[in-house]
Amino acid sequence: MGVDELAIQANEKGETEHDTYHTITLLSGMETSEEGEEQQNKKVIIVKRSRVNNDLIVELDLGKEFVEKLAPGDREKKSLATSDLWGQHLKINSSLLTVNGLASVVDEKKLEQEETGGTMLVQELKITNVETEDTHATVRYFTPYTKTPPHLVDNTDQDMPDASK
Repeated sequence: MGVDELAIQANEKGETEHDTYHTITLLSGMETSEEGEEQQNKKVIIVKRSRVNNDLIVELDLGKEFVEKLAPGDREKKSLATSDLWGQHLKINSSLLTVNGLASVVDEKKLEQEETGGTMLVQELKITNVETEDTHATVRYFTPYTKTPPHLVDNTDQDMPDASK
């Protein structure tokens, strides 16, 4: 798909040397439509913390297309989040113009129960060059982190100078 092999190797090396944390927050609530009717609103907020992404935040309303402008050149990125089973499944379809043409990205996340009784987050990521139809797919497995991820720990007390001196 036109990605330099050295860049892929560097990214894979970084993933093996540094933990990646995805903090996924699912929100449900009621909102009033333009017609004045009450309707359920579902929102997903994903914070990706890794060697590459320093708190990359994705915030999407379920079923509503979100369009953002990316540098350089105000390229449009369109994203749409859907779910077959809220709380267990999330699918984000995105499209954006890259140096290699229009890319279609399908990021699907599912919580799966293991035979041992544990839970695993399975991410299937599929990137397609729309013009050439070249596709690259990967599957990644994430284990739930039972503690607060290090990047979310409030360590402001450690950063504050001792006022008693």
